[in-house]
Amino acid sequence: MRALLIEFDVKTGARAGGISPKDKDLPCYGWQNLEVEPALEIRLVMDYRRSLEMYKGQKGITFLEGKDAINAAIQAHVPSQYIIQSETLMLEHMKEKGLKLKDFASKSMKEIAIMAFAEGLAGVIERKPKLLE
Repeated sequence: MRALLIEFDVKTGARAGGISPKDKDLPCYGWQNLEVEPALEIRLVMDYRRSLEMYKGQKGITFLEGKDAINAAIQAHVPSQYIIQSETLMLEHMKEKGLKLKDFASKSMKEIAIMAFAEGLAGVIERKPKLLE
């Protein structure tokens, strides 16, 4: 099993090595980190016969060999997502814990979800990136 850890520009979509995001032999499965610059993504190499020589030595491309290396890269580079599944449940739990809405004012929904999860509020979940089995 092989994969490529690729740097890319979120604004233009240009990927290191000129890799096409539409290449069916290099699927991503959502393993992206858009919070760093350049952004990162991990793409599996589906065809074991495919030569990757053209990418060797290319800036912004790291070769990952084997499931353990791929999973380690996923854990190191792909952040968890925090999702508010029930605003009502979260707000009720905030009240029970004595938290104030003003503590969450002027925050983005993403920041609120992270803060709420860190507080252990009900109705908020963490979605970790899926690893290879």
